[in-house]
Amino acid sequence: MSELPPTKLPHAAAELFADNLPSAQPTPATPPITPAEGGWAAIIVLVTQNAVSAIALARGLPLGTALLLSFVVVVLVFGLTMRRTALALLRDVRWRTRPNIGVVLGSFALAFVASRALLLFVLSLWPAGAQTVPEFLSKGADVWVLLLVAGFLIPVAEEVAFRGLLMRGFEWARGPVFAALVSSLLFGLAHGAPAQVIAILPLAWFLARSVQYSGSLWTSISIHILNNALAVGLSAFLQGKDLSALGGDITGVRIPLTLGLASLLVGVAALVIGMLWLTPRTSPAPEVRFPRWPVWTLSTVVLGVLVLAAVALSSAPLIFKNLDFKGL
Repeated sequence: MSELPPTKLPHAAAELFADNLPSAQPTPATPPITPAEGGWAAIIVLVTQNAVSAIALARGLPLGTALLLSFVVVVLVFGLTMRRTALALLRDVRWRTRPNIGVVLGSFALAFVASRALLLFVLSLWPAGAQTVPEFLSKGADVWVLLLVAGFLIPVAEEVAFRGLLMRGFEWARGPVFAALVSSLLFGLAHGAPAQVIAILPLAWFLARSVQYSGSLWTSISIHILNNALAVGLSAFLQGKDLSALGGDITGVRIPLTLGLASLLVGVAALVIGMLWLTPRTSPAPEVRFPRWPVWTLSTVVLGVLVLAAVALSSAPLIFKNLDFKGL
């Protein structure tokens, strides 16, 4: 099938053909995807997902079923409240471009090494941080539901919100570096638990850069699915296993500082390799951006407050050790 000439392509694809656009072509008044829309999309995913799943768990539903219900509600709320944004996402070339398998596998390997290595380094300095990492366990048939939702569906929802819309809106306003940094920071902090945030931040950076390099949102979706499916599957496999060979309660194991420093070097090396490799290639060209468009809108400010509140709540067990925070 022949390609349309650049002048007839949707404006969301202009970054791929910026050098061929005629100078007389009018510029839209607003970006195809705005930072404000990206912020509201992330808020919908975070608030709805956590609120619905918490209510479902309080009603006695198993974890996998609760998360599945929350995913369905997220899709319904997003479809009903953000129709224009959903249509803008569907028109974006990143949504319609196939994933790059080589980038998926390479980025996943580097992200896995970097996130685990940096986490090991931090835990060697701060062993108590392991106590804040939540456990996502289930049993029976619900294990398969949990694997489907946490391993496959939730990564799609989070990638649409954070890389497909939030980062894309920042790119149109401020360019790829700012967009990757801010969206990755907000995504990492949204996971709450300090130790989990440390592990997520390198992954978030690779997710952002893999999209900007490959030009496909499905690249980051695939990486995210690999990461979550591996984590949930491993947790299900280890559930009920005898871990005495690892020292019983592994959260109390003291990690030698020398091992932590070696892990830091490995993690930094993985990040450097990724940054040298995954340079932005498909972000909006400077001449078609909207530099005067506001970035710190109500939605992004609210999102920032929410993610900081999540970190504070997850850190509370370390500060108020005499209180029982189970179930929060």
